[in-house]
Amino acid sequence: MFCRQIALLLKKAMSFRLGLYGGTFDPVHNGHLIGARDALEQCGLDAIVWIPCARSPHKVGAASAPASDADRLAMLRLALRGEKRFWVSPIELKRGGPSYAIETALEFRAALPGAELFWLIGADQLPKLATWHRATELKKLLTFLLLDRPGSKTSRLPKGVLALPQPRWIDIAATEIRTRAKRGEPLDFLVPPSVATYIAKKPLYR
Repeated sequence: MFCRQIALLLKKAMSFRLGLYGGTFDPVHNGHLIGARDALEQCGLDAIVWIPCARSPHKVGAASAPASDADRLAMLRLALRGEKRFWVSPIELKRGGPSYAIETALEFRAALPGAELFWLIGADQLPKLATWHRATELKKLLTFLLLDRPGSKTSRLPKGVLALPQPRWIDIAATEIRTRAKRGEPLDFLVPPSVATYIAKKPLYR
């Protein structure tokens, strides 16, 4: 279920810093990629696992995702092709139902007991952390890593949350991309070329 490469690297390293990046990724876009690259480089992560969710717990009762699970997974794999320290895990898609970070973190902890775990989040998730399922237990398993940080750099973060040393604000939204795709407008510079081609060929979001 877990990437065999991570387990092999963990055996060779004295310590291993693993980032877990969950989200709908509908679609994955350049903002996601830049934020993950920043986290990898600025925080000394050894690898990042991208985890497309089956269903966001905060969107229960909402309309289903415009793209299927298979399409979202395929776009992620296209976007990350050739990135040796970025992997994709379908763990939450296989589990189905609401995707709770605590359940995913527990599985990674059991599989990789020696790894230091980080969960990557955007600034929009910061006010919601206390409402996450079994939030107190989750904070004991990992550290939250904030990819972007609104407001003053001196503002205090909750315990268990770290910010990137040099955070940046990237204003790219999946909703805008889906709207542009529906209108048949170009997606250049918003998503990787391979993802733009996939969206056009399917076609998605029409």
